[in-house]
Amino acid sequence: MSPLTDLGGLPLLVAYLLLLAGTAVQYRREKLSGTRAVLLVGMCLTWLSYALLQVTQGGVVPTGTPLNYALDALAVVVLVAGVAAMAWWWRTRDET
Repeated sequence: MSPLTDLGGLPLLVAYLLLLAGTAVQYRREKLSGTRAVLLVGMCLTWLSYALLQVTQGGVVPTGTPLNYALDALAVVVLVAGVAAMAWWWRTRDET
């Protein structure tokens, strides 16, 4: 196995966190409109939830531990927040 597969979903988690940070920086520099930033944040959050589940399911966090359950719950919350952000964008996209 390669060293990256030994880390589970950790590289994927770091990649999506960097994408989320890059989106925030671009919004802060006013290179993204508010509605576009909400769409990108929603997309990043949904993929971030997937990466969190990869870390907990056979990744670097052992299954059955309290940290595993906490990260699973965080993944569900992040997924709901991401879907809610994309739904908000869907409703307001035609208004701008």
